[in-house]
Amino acid sequence: MNGIAATLTSWRDGVTRLMKPPRATFTGLERGATLGAPGDKAQQRRVLNATLDLLAQAAPLEPVYLDEKQL
Repeated sequence: MNGIAATLTSWRDGVTRLMKPPRATFTGLERGATLGAPGDKAQQRRVLNATLDLLAQAAPLEPVYLDEKQL
């Protein structure tokens, strides 16, 4: 609203969708590991990059569901 781009990453889409963020990514990961499994730097980087890539697009966007799972 004030020209500041925002995005959000969440593990649970139900509650987050009610907030209607301008941009959002959802993962199949568990609470506490929203950006990736502990110690899994590659997964954390994928989730973070996918989320930040949304900032280049005009909002509002439909949420993006990432195919990330807890191992």
